[in-house]
Parts: sequence; C-alpha cells; structure tokens
Amino acid sequence: MKRVLFLTARVPAPLDDGWKIRTFHLLKGFAENRWQVDLLSFCNSGQSVEDFPELQSLCNQIQLVPRTKAYSPLDLCRGLLFAAPFHVYNYRVQAMVDLLQGWNLQPYDLVQIEDVVMAQYLNKAMAGAVRILDMHNVESDLLHRYAEQEKSLLKKIYAQLTATKLTRYEGRVAGNFHQILVCSGNDRDLLSRNGLSIPVRVVPNGVDCEHFHPVRCDAAPNDLVFVGSMDYHANISGAIHFVRNILPLIWQKNPGVRFTIVGKNPPDAIRRLAEERIIVTGMVPDVRPYFAQAQVVVVPLLVGGGTRLKILEAMAMGKPVVSTTLGAEGIPARHGKQLLLADEREEFAKSVIELLKDQDKSRAMGQAARKFVEQNFAWSSITRALCLELPTLAG
Repeated sequence: MKRVLFLTARVPAPLDDGWKIRTFHLLKGFAENRWQVDLLSFCNSGQSVEDFPELQSLCNQIQLVPRTKAYSPLDLCRGLLFAAPFHVYNYRVQAMVDLLQGWNLQPYDLVQIEDVVMAQYLNKAMAGAVRILDMHNVESDLLHRYAEQEKSLLKKIYAQLTATKLTRYEGRVAGNFHQILVCSGNDRDLLSRNGLSIPVRVVPNGVDCEHFHPVRCDAAPNDLVFVGSMDYHANISGAIHFVRNILPLIWQKNPGVRFTIVGKNPPDAIRRLAEERIIVTGMVPDVRPYFAQAQVVVVPLLVGGGTRLKILEAMAMGKPVVSTTLGAEGIPARHGKQLLLADEREEFAKSVIELLKDQDKSRAMGQAARKFVEQNFAWSSITRALCLELPTLAG
C-alpha cells in the first residue's frame, strides 16, 4: 500500500468553507483509492483529534499543532522588512518544525502540501518522496486584486508590497516540488506568466453529487441567495457590492425580492446589511436548504481565484446561477445555457430579473447545470484521476 502525508495549514473539517472542502475531498480520494493517509495540520487552540471523526475514519494517523490566529505586529513588521511575505511568518510555528524533525518521513511515497504558506516546512527527510504543492489559489494574484480594490492608502501599499513578495516566494519554493496543483486553467496560465518552470497541473474543485442533488420542493418566489464564508474578503466585498449596487435595480422592477446571505463569521459590515428584505444567517449546519429554497443563486464576486465551490454546489442542486465572469472563473460552463454571466451591475440585475420572470428558462438552466456538473466536476472522478497519475512523477 502506498503512503501519503498531507501537511495542511488548517484542519480540513468541518466542511464549512471551500479550502476545507477541497482538501478534505483530495485526502478522502487518496484513502478511497487504497493509499494510507497521514495528516499533520495546524489547529485552533483547544481542538483535538477526537473532534474530527470524519478524518479519523480516513487517516492512519493524525497529528495536530495548535496555532493562534493572529496578525501580530511583529510578523507584520517582518513582512515589511524582510524578503519573505507576511503570510509565511504568520504560519511559522516552532512546534510544527519540531514535530516534523521527530517524524519518520522515510516511508512516504508522496508528500502533499496544502497551501503555499506550508511550503516552508519541507525538509531533507522528504527528499525520497514525490512532493506536490496544492496552491488552492494563486495568493499573490488575490492580493494584487485586493490592493486594487482597497480604499485605505496604507493597506493598499502594504498589500501591493506583500503581493510582490508573494510572487517571488511562490517562484522560489516551487523548485522544491515535482508538481504544482491549481484549481483552474487561469491559475495555471498566471503561474506560467510569473515564470514558474515546474509542471503545473489543473485539478479542479469538485462537488459531491450524491450529497448535493435537486430537491423536490417549491422554491420561494423571488428569493435570491449568496452562499460563502463571510470571513473571506472576496465574499464580503461581493455581498456589499450586490446590496449597494445591484439589488436596488432589482427592487425597482420587483420590490418583493428577498436576498439571503449565508456564511459563517459575518463581520459587522455584513450584519449591518440585514433588514426586512435582506437576511444574514451567519453559520448554518447545512447550506442545502438555502439553495433549495432560492429561485436564483447569485455570485457577485469582484475579487477571487481558483474555482467557486459554491457555484458547483448550486449547479449540482439544479439551481440557475447568475455570476460575474470572475466569480465563475475556472468553470467552463456555457453562458446562456448552464449559467448567466454579467459583469456590469445593470446587466447583472437584468439577468436576475429575467430568471425570476421566466420559470421555464430558469428550470431548463438548472437542469443543464446539474448535467454539466455531473459530467465534469464529480469529486470521485477527479480524485481517481489524480491518484492514478501521481505515482509516475517519481520515474
């Protein structure tokens, strides 16, 4: 039996954000394809292995290292003064270094690092294994886009500086791996333009089509939903943009439209949006009822990267989606058949109104979306292909 070590920046459970969902399903895919899986991960203070039975059932062994979530002034200064970006210092924990030095790394056929900030923990004992870096997003690009949107001059300057350092850091650490994984062709092309010469493979985000499936229920008329972690800046800015710039245009045509924002840890800027026709749920145990009740799913993202898991989940449930082009980046669905794309606020509002009015079109688009996801983004197919092709890298 082949052995793989997953080294992750966070525990990939519970499945309440896109990063965790992707990492969990990749790990699960190795276990289901007869690999022995070990997991080393940072965790929050007070968490233990027993808190994650879904991982215990998949892994041979799990070791967790507590890490305090903090943007410490010292790390921010280091990120300003030294070559490595702030993100690297933010995830530099001596306890993880010590654990890896005492860990028997020789038997592993594959070491898979989840997130570029964890690349700093590669060591000489891993030299005999195939080494894979799953980047999830091209973080340098996300930060460049964030800097473009940021209004605060000081934050903008720091973000631009950090983005430049991240680009250089991504290029430096890439040479320590046999292959880089990204979520989309756009991210692969971006890394190529940044000068990476290491093989880059697209492993798209997927969806559990058995878990997310069409539900026989009447969607609430005029209900819209946006689902995503509300502690992620791209989702925060997207929700605020929709409420301020698009929803008023929709209300001009249909004042009965309700908008629900579903996602964990909404900041005050999101909570303040709540009113009679705008619902902010915070964390929910299951997003499926919210998808099922919505007539249209909106994805008004202005910043982002990778592949949008929540779009795939909505499509798997047979729901029509209206998204910005950036919001649907990495998903080669056909505009007008499997979803609607709109970047200008007037066009976005018009697309939503069209789907609310035309039930037949809305239903047909949802059915086409479900078929598209089944054929292209089922996790079982994605992970099977990944596991079959990885061992050839050592040749």
